[in-house]
Amino acid sequence: MPDNAARFSSRVADYVKYRPSYPASFLHYLAAEVGFGPESVVADIGAGTGILSKPLAGQVKQVFAVEPNAEMRLAALEYCKNIPNIEIIDGAAEAAGLPDGSVDFITAAQAFHWFRLDEARQEFRRILRPGGKVVLVWNVRGVTAPFGAEYEALVRQHCLEYLGSGGGSGETLPYRLFFKDGCYQHGDFPNDRRLDLETLIGYSLSTSYAPVKGDSAYPRFIQDLVDVFNKYAENGTVLLATTAQSYVGEV
Repeated sequence: MPDNAARFSSRVADYVKYRPSYPASFLHYLAAEVGFGPESVVADIGAGTGILSKPLAGQVKQVFAVEPNAEMRLAALEYCKNIPNIEIIDGAAEAAGLPDGSVDFITAAQAFHWFRLDEARQEFRRILRPGGKVVLVWNVRGVTAPFGAEYEALVRQHCLEYLGSGGGSGETLPYRLFFKDGCYQHGDFPNDRRLDLETLIGYSLSTSYAPVKGDSAYPRFIQDLVDVFNKYAENGTVLLATTAQSYVGEV
């Protein structure tokens, strides 16, 4: 997926610094209900900078962090440099670069909406061991509270390629069709964040759809972020309601 992967090349610094991780309740769920354990081998596909790979490594035997973007892989190498059971792999959902039947679980955090589904399904079946499962997860923003609603409207106004928080994961059906017989287990895990202005702007610019410096829309986008922050800030922060939404099943 070279074109999609390249979207993030200029956003790596903001991605590393401002993207949210995943809540402890989600990691506990993977261990207690999905079956992640000390002998598990996991392929984290579309691993990016290692945001999920790193905490996963603390509860499994091996994590293969598979990422097609070179700048993202370099950031993951730095972020995970002291974690011996993480191996950074130059690969993608459609060509993971792993042996047949080599992993117990596949995770895709904030990445599945970029995959070519038919090719990814075939590749996942190839690298999974019998009975292996796939875990898809997105951090999805809430849009019902006043700040969340205005932030959503702002993003839709300025970011023409925006599909919805979580890549539109809550608005489309591909992930349901991806799983065997359409069967999957859904979970919601609160992951709210309080953001100062720097973090709000950095997080916003880390997304694939945000304007970059030099774009005609960039100055207005930044000014509108400042304005909506100032409107809702309390003690120097705003509450960005977020839920980690996961889908688990066989393929």
